[in-house]
Amino acid sequence: MTRIFWALYLQMGFASLFISFELMAQTQETAITEFIPYRKGDKWGYANPSQKIVVSIDYDETSPFFEGRARVKSGVLYGYIDTRLKEVVPYRYYYATHFENNLAKIYINGRYGLINAEGKEVARPIYEDISFFANGLARVKREGFYGFINAEGEEIIPANFQEAGDFSEGKAAVKAEGYWGFIDTDNQEIIRLKYDFALPFREGRAGVKLDGRWGFVDEQGNLVIPHRYFAIESFFEGMARAERNGYWGFTDAEGKEILPIYEAAISFSEGLAPVEKNGQWGYINKMGLMSISPQFSYAGRFKEGIAKVKKGNLWGYIDLRGNEVIGVRYERIGNFVEGLASVKIGNKWGFIDRAGNMMINARYDSVDDFNQGIARIFVNQKYGYIDKKGFEYFRD
Repeated sequence: MTRIFWALYLQMGFASLFISFELMAQTQETAITEFIPYRKGDKWGYANPSQKIVVSIDYDETSPFFEGRARVKSGVLYGYIDTRLKEVVPYRYYYATHFENNLAKIYINGRYGLINAEGKEVARPIYEDISFFANGLARVKREGFYGFINAEGEEIIPANFQEAGDFSEGKAAVKAEGYWGFIDTDNQEIIRLKYDFALPFREGRAGVKLDGRWGFVDEQGNLVIPHRYFAIESFFEGMARAERNGYWGFTDAEGKEILPIYEAAISFSEGLAPVEKNGQWGYINKMGLMSISPQFSYAGRFKEGIAKVKKGNLWGYIDLRGNEVIGVRYERIGNFVEGLASVKIGNKWGFIDRAGNMMINARYDSVDDFNQGIARIFVNQKYGYIDKKGFEYFRD
């Protein structure tokens, strides 16, 4: 229920606020953002954590602050305000993201560019797309071709490639004249462009496809795992998921296999990987031994010692030994973020803590994860924000 580069909103004023709310216990202290987007009907402003309006309800959208800036929308255009609630970037953009590392992606006149926190244009809006920064560079698309810019907006790798992936571990997969290979951040070809497709480097290995089969190369371009798989995934915790003849297994960085005998598999996390055998999901360890016996209709990856599992049509959580820590009783569930996880009961969503206590009653149509102590929720085809006490920062 959330996800990586997003968009939205803000401005200033003062008024009183009266809203009823149910006070819930909090199991994990997370610093709540000072200004919380507040909606009244179809208009937006900001309230503080004491539930007092600090920015008048005049905007068409407001959003949380990131790096001291928040996006606000007036009419169809976005601008930004600072934590003094002053306009620092005028309303001129048809799309804008929040700031990350002092840069925000904006959209105007049919093209994307980048601005800094003062609103200065860092990369002119001439691109059909701009990705996130990785290894100091962001992939851009211009006139149908791909290149890379740095944080100063300089196109240091010209947009000459037919396709390109983002940089990872100092290298990017690129395609030219119909073939894939790898370049470094100086635009030097370090692995020859000869493959049908290529995945990003992860843990010192990259998947490469040749004649319909996948293998892995090392950082010098040596083929360390032969082209023997029909599908693969990148390495996680020293193991890569791989499929052959319709069944899934794993390979380590040197090509030693956990044999492909599973109908489905998910990457390793915290030493275990979910696998499906004879229609039931369980978990194996890195030696290929079954650590948690197949007993679930679905099983997810572990995160902080807890994984989502499904039995029949209901969901719950288990620990690394396979013990139920929160009973299998929910229609759907999310991951724990900032100490709370979303759960669906009937047709509505709420939040539980890691002990399974219902912290925010299930009364929303859908919800996002918590971030900075607040979560975006949807109800009656509108959205608003709540805090961990269950206070609703909106009124219809």
